[in-house]
This record gives sequence, structure tokens and C-alpha cells, in this order.
Amino acid sequence: MTRYAPLRERFDARVDRSAGPDACWPWTGSGGRARGGGVYGHIKAGPIIHTTHRLAWEYANGPIPDGLMVLHRCYNPPCCNPAHLFLGTALDNNRDREAKGRGVNVRPFGSGAANPQARLTEAQVREIRRLVGSMSNGAIGRRFGVAPQTVSKIATGKRWANVPLVGEKGAA
Repeated sequence: MTRYAPLRERFDARVDRSAGPDACWPWTGSGGRARGGGVYGHIKAGPIIHTTHRLAWEYANGPIPDGLMVLHRCYNPPCCNPAHLFLGTALDNNRDREAKGRGVNVRPFGSGAANPQARLTEAQVREIRRLVGSMSNGAIGRRFGVAPQTVSKIATGKRWANVPLVGEKGAA
């Protein structure tokens, strides 16, 4: 098989269906990092780069209607089993992600103090947020052993989002 074989032939050669019809069929070819962190398979046809789960849907079910996305029931980004895929809007995708606990701030090993790599406690995060504005981020960072950028992200809720910001319900 050459690089110039038909797209369907190249696609079929790189989908591992060996685990059976009910299992995930992982893409074994190239992939790339998606914004959400998952690794989705990619395959190029001329100037167009296709994501493989979308191709899997199209090969099994036909064209994807405008405005719809292909979502995974299994939440296994490389999976190309059409039985694991369904159509939905961006809102459906966001709701599905949240319902399955895959939100932006969800980490597979836990978030906040549950993360074994966490350098801070929730009490320290609250103290950092209390100090922001009265000291520089650099000074706060040195005091707690973190970078000034980390202090900024804690202050805005981009890090340690599980700890409420000052003035929010549940904040200390």
C-alpha cells in the first residue's frame, strides 16, 4: 500500500478491528493533539486533513449534516467504531463532556489537592487569592514556591477552579 492509495483503503488499513464488533476500534495511524487533550486520528487526502472518527461515521452512515459534530460514546478519541459514535451539536458535546465528568478542569488523576503532583493546599490557594493585589505575583509565588504565572491563574480561577474565587458562594 502506498501513500497514494485511495483514502478508504488507507483508512481501513489503519483501523484495528481485532477486538471485535463491540470493542473500540483504535486508529493506529498518525494523530494529533486536540485542544481538549485527546488524541484524534488524522489522515490526509490531498490538501485536506480528515479526523478519522468523522470518516468512520461517514463511511458507515453517510455525510455529516452541517452544524453537527461526531461524538464518542466511549470517550476514546482514537476510536473509529461507528457503533461508538453519534451525532450532536456543540451544545450536545459540551453537555456530554460535563455529564461524563470530562470538563476542562477535570484531570484523570484528580484535581486540586487530590492531584498527587499538587504543590499547594486549598488553604494556600485561598491565601494566595487573598494576597493578590496587595503583593506582586512574583512575591506571592516566591512565598508559596510557585511561578508568578501560576499565581495569576489561581487568582483568575484558571487553576484550582474547584476552590471558589473570593466573593463566590462557598468562598472562605
